[in-house]
Amino acid sequence: MEMPFTMPKLGATMIEGTVLRWLYLPGDWVAKGEPIVEIMTDKVNLEVESPISGRLVKVLARDGDLLPVGTTLAILADDSVTPNKDVAVKGLENHESTPIASTPAAKREAALHGIDLHSVIKAGAIPPLNRSDVIAFMTREGQRREAEVPLREVRATPVAQRIATEYQIDLISVAERKPGEKLKRADIENHLQEAVQKASEPVEAIPVVPVITQQDMPQEELMPLTPARRLIGKRMLESVTTAPHIYLDLEIDMTEAERCRQSIGRSMEAQGEPALSLTALIVRATAAAIVLHPMVNATFEERALDGNDAIRQRQGVHIGIAVDTERALLSPVIRNAHQLNVMAVSRELRRLTQAARQETLVPDELAGATFTISNLGMYGIDTFHAIIVPGQSAILAVGKVTKRGVVVEDGNEARLEIRPMMKVSLSADHRVLDGTGGSRFLRQLKMFLENPYLLL
Repeated sequence: MEMPFTMPKLGATMIEGTVLRWLYLPGDWVAKGEPIVEIMTDKVNLEVESPISGRLVKVLARDGDLLPVGTTLAILADDSVTPNKDVAVKGLENHESTPIASTPAAKREAALHGIDLHSVIKAGAIPPLNRSDVIAFMTREGQRREAEVPLREVRATPVAQRIATEYQIDLISVAERKPGEKLKRADIENHLQEAVQKASEPVEAIPVVPVITQQDMPQEELMPLTPARRLIGKRMLESVTTAPHIYLDLEIDMTEAERCRQSIGRSMEAQGEPALSLTALIVRATAAAIVLHPMVNATFEERALDGNDAIRQRQGVHIGIAVDTERALLSPVIRNAHQLNVMAVSRELRRLTQAARQETLVPDELAGATFTISNLGMYGIDTFHAIIVPGQSAILAVGKVTKRGVVVEDGNEARLEIRPMMKVSLSADHRVLDGTGGSRFLRQLKMFLENPYLLL
């Protein structure tokens, strides 16, 4: 009996998804619960499992297709007939080159980890092998060989390899903490941060720039858009062409914010937790300022009220944090940030950032933000203007903290002091916020960051 396999709804706000790649070919037999296709939604890649055991009769959606939820992607046939197990097993002892009946996902997993499928059969698995058989074999073998087999080959993403080369990091020493796993950017950055903290005078390695001759340089190259880049481009074009942007810049004295961060950080470290980040303190101050200026938490909606345009006022403050990953810029959401203290914000921010870089976020963790913060200070950017995320009315762009001379007035006297200063910029939808409303919000944010003890 044939049945349609449709684009699943992988998150509460998902309305469409992109087919990244099929893990099976038409005619393949697939087991229930085995990943059959990889789907991207809101810049998150997820493997979707087969709802039945049967055959993939026909594939209707091609790799790269962007389709609404509910669209038929393929046709499955409920087929309990599988390759003859006795025939598949017979003769394996004398013919090691005999192909093993296995699903494409099992072959992909085995190839990824260098597993011989004949070894999986000898360990007791019965063909056709699926991905879970290979993973179970890897787990057993890893436990048996962990103490006796040295780590010889390290698997790492290109970005992780580049950072490791740039800072002369031994990938083997990093991989020892994650045996059998592929190293990612977050693993190398964590190792580098630990090394910097241990070194009294850390020295930044100078990357070697390869010599490029004119013959090595192509005149031009046409590169296809990745699904993530296509989605980002579509949403940003929608924002700048539909929402009239207004930009408001402000400079904040971060002297007390830095003292508060260090004080709370020492307390958290004493409890065995990582120190408080400046971004966490900014999130806490932003949420508190939004509560006092709720129009920043609203959005413009066309024909939403009896056919007329209206402004939707949100009560919950859900702040999206822009996080750079190897694949795309993601914005995981800290929900109800106005109800969290600064330490709770720090823990949630750390969890979401790690999940984003390890590609373990679920769609719901990327949806529902009512306000977004984009911090490029760690990249040395002084100030910039961000594009508002569709469905929101404002975004806060945060630059680096720079020590410079500031005139400090004390009564009738004025003096010059060196203080840490930070520039922020608010991009606002002029249909929802005007200059005075946005300025009041920024002034409130400035007061909280210059007097952070009001947030405790």
